[in-house]
Amino acid sequence: MPPEANSMLKLIPGRADLSAAGLPEVVERSGGGSIPQASAMVSWRAKADAQLESDLAQFDMQIIAGLDPARAAYDLCHGFMDWSRASVGEFKLRPVTDVQRAEWAKERAVWIGLADLASQDAANDPGCVDRFLHIWLGVVHEASATGRAWLFAR
Repeated sequence: MPPEANSMLKLIPGRADLSAAGLPEVVERSGGGSIPQASAMVSWRAKADAQLESDLAQFDMQIIAGLDPARAAYDLCHGFMDWSRASVGEFKLRPVTDVQRAEWAKERAVWIGLADLASQDAANDPGCVDRFLHIWLGVVHEASATGRAWLFAR
């Protein structure tokens, strides 16, 4: 492989570090949309991963303590989804048009339904809750990183 093919990947053009000092949290994009700085996304994702791991550990403890897995899973899924929706609010993006509001409502209904399905199956397969929440987190991350945090913000 030629040496130029092994160049260092930089997440922020012109900067090799992820320091957020002096950087705005959001960059304006053409068309009026905005996307978070890479450093803001890295910070948000670290908090989100820590929150998810803490919530999953609590879920495991509730099952071990004898709580109904479906009830514990319901509380976990909806609680983590609420936390995620509130946390992407830091990117200060909300649905503003009627089309965006309709898309937001539709997306919310779909994910609530999927969370309910994962919760119902928790007694048979507690791992489905873990998989569901990791998928949810990935989708929220991708939407936020591409300027569509409004789709999941509360």
